[in-house]
Amino acid sequence: MSCRVPIAAVATVAAILSGHCGPGPASARSGQEPDLAAYDRGVAAAVRSDLAASVRLPDGGQVYVFGDTLAVNGQVICGPSRCPHGYPHDSIAIQRPGTATFQMQSCASTGCPYEWQWVPDWPDGSYFWMAAPAVTGNSLYVIGERISQSAGAVEGEYTARFTVGAGDALTYQGITALTGAAGDSQWGSATADPDGRGWWLTGTRTTGGTGCVADCKTMDIAYVPFTAMTHPSAWHVQLGTLPSGEGYDLGTVVSMSYVTGHGWVAFTKRDDITGSVLERLNAWQVTGPWQVATQQWQAKPAPGCGWTYSAETHPASPAPAGQMLVSWVSNQDDPGTTCDLRPQFTDLPIGSPDRAPPRTDDDHSSERTECIHPVRVGGDAS
Repeated sequence: MSCRVPIAAVATVAAILSGHCGPGPASARSGQEPDLAAYDRGVAAAVRSDLAASVRLPDGGQVYVFGDTLAVNGQVICGPSRCPHGYPHDSIAIQRPGTATFQMQSCASTGCPYEWQWVPDWPDGSYFWMAAPAVTGNSLYVIGERISQSAGAVEGEYTARFTVGAGDALTYQGITALTGAAGDSQWGSATADPDGRGWWLTGTRTTGGTGCVADCKTMDIAYVPFTAMTHPSAWHVQLGTLPSGEGYDLGTVVSMSYVTGHGWVAFTKRDDITGSVLERLNAWQVTGPWQVATQQWQAKPAPGCGWTYSAETHPASPAPAGQMLVSWVSNQDDPGTTCDLRPQFTDLPIGSPDRAPPRTDDDHSSERTECIHPVRVGGDAS
């Protein structure tokens, strides 16, 4: 879901930037690793945005991609009087190993919008909202949505591609439309296959159902070979891996990772913007069955904000044993508020499915693409 911040919020965010961010809870990390307070301070100093998704770089650092961005490095991007659309709709940071310093990456030398928005708007004013980053070799892929300027509605799924050069310097290479079944789901996370052969993606669709507070959403998955992020005809898509209306209520984003000894784990924001807790799902096989943890965790809005959404896992970041770093973001519809539009972090237990893992000759054979009946989709579009 793209929650576009009202333009009026840009004028008020400066009041938040001059205030104290709040330390956030400490964790049991070693003295060489940043704790939760450091992550909160680091991201607050770098950006005000409505998304924080990450992926590991070959040198051990991480790329963080952000959505609608109001401020960078403590400075409000621009005011309503001089920005036709109010603010950048994406921005990118590099986080160095063992630090909580987010180095925002400027694209000013390329003439990009606002000096920070890497993917240009379409001619009709619609824009790209980043969601799921993945790195293969020297290529960074970011899957996300094309959002209409007027209604803020999703108009399609796309993959943006960047090259990663010396010193993790980024170069934007273009964007590809995801056609056919690859474009049917709103993809929200990408995680490497445990056997190192490709990527597993999770997405959601509003399909209806019972027992949901917000729109009932179904979780979909896709297996994508490393070389096929911009070739939707090569995607293996399975729709309806986790049907809606089973006593849980998935958020728009379901962020999934594989953890050795624990299987597949995913976090989502229950009831999306109408709820207040984070929910965990576990499975031994990526195709399910998925189990919902009985424990839930609070996802409080940032100061001045009214609701939260977009829970994202950060498995490449350090966390206490048996836990994973998880973030969520805040927003507010009221243009008269001073919503502190910044991601927040916490460490949450990984857990495991209740049932024993399946007995196979190969630890991951049940998690490979053979378990998915491929949905062959249409040709590529650029």
